[in-house]
Amino acid sequence: MTQHHTPRASLAVLVDKLVAYLKDQNKPQDGVPPRTPPAGLERVFDVFSHHLIALSLVARADAKVVAKEREVIQRYCVNRARNAGFEMSEDEEAALSDYLRHFRPTMQQLTPMLERLKHETKPEIAGLIAAAHALVLADGIVRLQEVTYLASLQHDLLAL
Repeated sequence: MTQHHTPRASLAVLVDKLVAYLKDQNKPQDGVPPRTPPAGLERVFDVFSHHLIALSLVARADAKVVAKEREVIQRYCVNRARNAGFEMSEDEEAALSDYLRHFRPTMQQLTPMLERLKHETKPEIAGLIAAAHALVLADGIVRLQEVTYLASLQHDLLAL
């Protein structure tokens, strides 16, 4: 008997794979998650918070996040907010920049992130994977495993 998967179910499986990969590459902190939403980002944080967590995990895969990686995440979040109809103010962008300097995802943030990502559209997941790929290249240190895995996810996503 053949099983037929709906595109939504297949997308959820792809998101599960992405989250499993992020968990394997990182050791998210135990403890209390940071204040949500962070000060100065109350108006826009919900638009990109789950993507910010995923991208932060990608950036932390090598144990440090350099300025170029934070810039990729910042640009992505600002664009995501803009695409959702929220033009970020200079103060909000400054608050996001400060937040990114100190943000470390916690274990408690992974489950809500996963649930939100499972309800994203194919273009939204494609954008997240493209941003993760740009993030991997940002610091100039390219790990073959990361690039190969993200390319595999992109290929699987295009096949849906």
